Amino acid sequence: MQLNPLSGGNCTRKWLFYRLGMRKLLLGLTATTAFVFLTPTRAMAHGIGGRLDLPVPLQYFVVGAAAVLVVSFVALALLWPEPRLQDGPRYQGPGRTLRTRPVLATIGILSLLLVIGQIVPDILGLDRDPTRPTIAPVMVWVVFWLVVPFASSLIGSWYTDLNPWRTIASRSDLDKPHLLQRFGVWPALVVFVAFTWLELVSPNSGDPATLGIAALAYTVFLVLVMAFVGREAGLASFDAFTPYNRLFSSIAPVGRDESGKLVWRGWLRSLTVIPEWPGLWFFVVAMIGTVSYDGASGTDWFDNVTFGLLNSTGGQTLLLVLSVVTVGLAYWLASLVAAKLSDTQQTATQVAQRFAHTLVPIALAYAVAHYFTLVIFEGQQLFAAISDPFGLGWDLFGTADRRVNFFIVSSQPIWYFQVASIVVGHVLGVTLAHDRALADFGRDAVRSQYAMLVLMVGLTTLGLTILAG
Repeated sequence: MQLNPLSGGNCTRKWLFYRLGMRKLLLGLTATTAFVFLTPTRAMAHGIGGRLDLPVPLQYFVVGAAAVLVVSFVALALLWPEPRLQDGPRYQGPGRTLRTRPVLATIGILSLLLVIGQIVPDILGLDRDPTRPTIAPVMVWVVFWLVVPFASSLIGSWYTDLNPWRTIASRSDLDKPHLLQRFGVWPALVVFVAFTWLELVSPNSGDPATLGIAALAYTVFLVLVMAFVGREAGLASFDAFTPYNRLFSSIAPVGRDESGKLVWRGWLRSLTVIPEWPGLWFFVVAMIGTVSYDGASGTDWFDNVTFGLLNSTGGQTLLLVLSVVTVGLAYWLASLVAAKLSDTQQTATQVAQRFAHTLVPIALAYAVAHYFTLVIFEGQQLFAAISDPFGLGWDLFGTADRRVNFFIVSSQPIWYFQVASIVVGHVLGVTLAHDRALADFGRDAVRSQYAMLVLMVGLTTLGLTILAG
């Protein structure tokens, strides 16, 4: 059935009444969802950082979130008849020249040297104070891994200037952009999964010396790569954090124009024009799958269904890979259904590649929801670590004894923020998918997205279950 009453031009009186009815339906469903969310029932469930008393049972949140997605899908089908986001950024304003590049480059280099320098105390046989947080875990797992990409989604790609490996390598005439078209981001994907393995599986992920060795090895690896293929091609294909931050920064409403000036371009505008590098869709899938594994591995139900595999490094490695593959297979199947339901010659893999950008807000939502408490609590250790970066008993700035304040925010606001993040991320994903379907599938746009809607609801349910579990 065709759900585009505006295809004939001006709205008819019948369509106006139809729209009024649709609005009443939306208001009714919104009120019902609000009632479900605010009903003062109590149930016990796990929350990030400990037990959490949810104001209503988890099922209410899941049903409410699913209802929001379904309503969004129907509203888009009825009220969004033409693609609006496919033409890319629309820069506004005269632009402002960036003057922070030298500062960011210096910060990036100093941060890298601090992390690599963590191997020096062990080489010299110095004893660390086990009660003092060292700077490497905070810099790597909180600032570099979370704060930088999260900020990029708001203020644009500042990682480009912060990236210490870009600063180390001078721009070269050896740049070979054809390698990016040939290899895409597959090498970066391997590095990305290896990095998440170090974070989530390795028993030494918090050891400063281990992080120092890893940073040194990664630096040597990238320097050699850039020496052979050039700086831009090397970072685009082999540095996992360049595409990772570039994808998140494409959500931001600000960016650079052709002259490099900072301008307003609008939310999500750059996502739709991301180059379709080979392997892009699976890179985004890995962004979702690794966070899903991280959250699920801390739940009782996941431990029960994996038959004790979480008790060994090999088993955890297998489950990490399977989590990524499972999310990838689900997305590929949804793309296959979309290809079958539309009058197009695209294959499932081609559809998956074309719609890869629609998963980026979901990946960001998963990461923000899952790691929000890590940033606001563990991030406070940075204040102590800067006074004693190597854990040797120093107190350079008088903050070495500062402790984490776990009462800076209560648990229920955190839960609502996490729920809102996941729901908003999936609604944005549905919106982007609908807009791309209109551009690619035309009259078959709505029905081609049925499987994608099911996938979005499934991912929402998984995300909320993991958070509460």
